[in-house]
Amino acid sequence: MARRFIVHVGAPKTGTSAFQEWAVRNRSALLDAGFLYPEAGATRLGNHAVMVSALGGAIEEERRSAHLLRLFNRELRAHPDAAVILSAELMTTLKFMPNMTRLNRALGHYSPDATVVLVVRDQVEWRNSCFAQAREMLTPLPRFHNYVNVGKHGPRGGNWDFLEQRYRRAGFQFETIAFDKRVREIGIVAALTALPSLSGLAAIAQEERVEANPTASALALLAAEQMRAAVAGPTGAIEPLLRQRLAALVRKHAADLPPTRFNGFTEAMAEEMRGIFRESNELFAQRHFGTSWQTLFPPKAIDHVSPDIIDDLTPAEQDQVRAVAGRAVIEALETGLIHIAPEASSS
Repeated sequence: MARRFIVHVGAPKTGTSAFQEWAVRNRSALLDAGFLYPEAGATRLGNHAVMVSALGGAIEEERRSAHLLRLFNRELRAHPDAAVILSAELMTTLKFMPNMTRLNRALGHYSPDATVVLVVRDQVEWRNSCFAQAREMLTPLPRFHNYVNVGKHGPRGGNWDFLEQRYRRAGFQFETIAFDKRVREIGIVAALTALPSLSGLAAIAQEERVEANPTASALALLAAEQMRAAVAGPTGAIEPLLRQRLAALVRKHAADLPPTRFNGFTEAMAEEMRGIFRESNELFAQRHFGTSWQTLFPPKAIDHVSPDIIDDLTPAEQDQVRAVAGRAVIEALETGLIHIAPEASSS
């Protein structure tokens, strides 16, 4: 069998980590089916962001990049006939776009056959989910209306048609699925392994988590923001491993908060977002699915708008959120995750 590459680029919040974890659990079965899911440059849970960064020339430290490429080359040499699956959401970001062509060239040293697989969502739900996940993981964020504003590069983030054209120009073939009601019902693994490039995996057990990244409630997200600010200051960032541990504490203490999910869009904002992508979405949907974007993703009515800062809550809700954050901070102190810095002497 000739070498080929399947490059699963996400997008974020479309079951990417559920697919990655499934691939890690089933590495041996994948290999028996003729597919290599590399360990080189992958996290424990199967994210290849570091590996594709090295292949795409996005790692500035030459020694580290060269080491990763040697590991990758060694693993591929050990399985010369296997198709290779790489998976990382990083590859849908605007930041990675300059590296697309170099990634294709690096893979081209092994095979000219490389297919990008993209899972798409409606941008309104997708933006909500991305904001919620980032806040849940204690990432410093602007107000939601600023987060969803179109940036200086125009409507590119979340423009699936634009992303496809960029990957095709970089030399990749392209496949896609819509993260719609059908895919949610059958699961992301079943949906991805039905694609031509991954169809050889359809017979492998497809158990996966119901939701790859369950999102906390709207009030729990504000508790996470209070925790972040308590640890790092108003706009400060926390290193990734500590963020994960602190986020887990917030989830633990926020379990009894009302479960209402986050939505930052008003009806007007949602319609503006849909208008920005209407033409490109329609082109993409007709080209790949033979139907309209609205058929794939019927617009949902906005039934509530979630506050994105604590000052917009009622006094009772503010007390709830601060109590959760306070309990999480206390446990973080008691377990040694964080420490109170001694005050500087005034003398």
